[in-house]
Amino acid sequence: MARPLNRVRRQLMQVLLLSTYDLGHQPFSLASPAAKLRTAGASVTCNDLAIDDLNEKAVREAGLIALYLPMHTATRLSVALLPRLKELNPEAHIAFYGLYAPLNAEYLKSIGGDSFIGGEFEDGLVEIYVSVAAGDTLSSEPQISTAKQIFDQPFRDDLPSLDRYAHLNLGNGTTKTVGYTEASRGCKHVCRHCPVVPVYNGRFRIIPADIVLRDIRQQIDRGAEHISFGDPDFFNGPSHAMTIVKALHAEFPNVTYDATIKVEHLLKQAELLPILKDTGCLFITTAVESVEEEILHLLDKGHSQEDFKRAADLVQNAGLTLSPTFVPFTPWTTKEGFLHLLETLAELNLIENVAPIQLAIRLLIPNRSYLLELPEMQPHLQGYDQEALSYKWRNPDESVEALCIEVQEIVEASARDSLSRQKTFAEIYEVTLAACGRTNQASPDFSTLPTMAIPSMSEPWFCCAEPTQEQLSRL
Repeated sequence: MARPLNRVRRQLMQVLLLSTYDLGHQPFSLASPAAKLRTAGASVTCNDLAIDDLNEKAVREAGLIALYLPMHTATRLSVALLPRLKELNPEAHIAFYGLYAPLNAEYLKSIGGDSFIGGEFEDGLVEIYVSVAAGDTLSSEPQISTAKQIFDQPFRDDLPSLDRYAHLNLGNGTTKTVGYTEASRGCKHVCRHCPVVPVYNGRFRIIPADIVLRDIRQQIDRGAEHISFGDPDFFNGPSHAMTIVKALHAEFPNVTYDATIKVEHLLKQAELLPILKDTGCLFITTAVESVEEEILHLLDKGHSQEDFKRAADLVQNAGLTLSPTFVPFTPWTTKEGFLHLLETLAELNLIENVAPIQLAIRLLIPNRSYLLELPEMQPHLQGYDQEALSYKWRNPDESVEALCIEVQEIVEASARDSLSRQKTFAEIYEVTLAACGRTNQASPDFSTLPTMAIPSMSEPWFCCAEPTQEQLSRL
């Protein structure tokens, strides 16, 4: 139900943009709307709680507080933060924006949210600001827009310095300061488990190349030596992507970059891989998810196990590093299938390329997921968990559930004890052999496999973790 905003009228120039977690990046999605709001006349403060403590003064003075929800972890943290925001400023208009905002609008509204924007959100935030400034009554219905927007150069002046964010490990003991930007949003594909799909429904929108390059320049001026492109798929628009990286390399030949590209696109655009290498690409993240054909079909991934192997060869032959990601535990996962995943990674010499957390991820089913429309999903669902913001499910094979827990414990201990990826992989392989009943089969000596320097981010690519106590303490 819409409501009048009386006191907000007196605070119309103050806007607070909040991010709780964005995978270790300086948030583009604070900097981009900050620029548009400033153009509209707002006085904007950006507060990244992944790095800094909550700016209580900015909370008290804000007429509009907007929280960025790009993923599950950020949403859980924002929900935990909301009571404190309401206590400090009970009359501010609370907006949520990003992929998870419209998907969870009903729940967010029940705990005090006022507006919910998904998709292309900059213009929507400006509209809310203008309405709040005028004291207008606003609708609380969730808004999703995939309309084309005019972008301003992102405003990063009041965000923490880049050296406080995740850095790039080159694998040889040296590091690089990382900048982050986006060249496009949304995706042409409709993988059933992906949270992008319920918002964009197979659409994607580009950010003009001149805006992307201006954003990169300002980050390089502030110390960035490597740029991470955060597009859901960099090759949704390959011509657009290549225009940007060629211009980047021509102007800054020593600056490197990474991008995320589907297996399907790596195969279709194989001729572009050498150009990525020549223009400074160090590694490519690709969402493989599984090597079990049935699971790949159910997720509608658009590739097969053999496609993954071909893509891995193409990327490696181009002199690039492949960083595959997985969702290894699903309602359809088998123990032998998980063992086959481990054997495939060893066969392709990708053990060092895979962050251990990627071997422990359990399928997340958020509200409005396309997985809920899948008949094969229905027998495994156990209801919606409001607090966890996801549907509960269980594998019919309890020994698979037990293996998942065991793998997660190994990964947690590995992170705590700073074990190598190779040693962690070996421990996971050993418990998987035991789970498969192969107690008489000796584990291979993975230490004999060839090794090479693998560039990787200091914070692994992972967006559906439980909030940590350190994260919660900043709230």
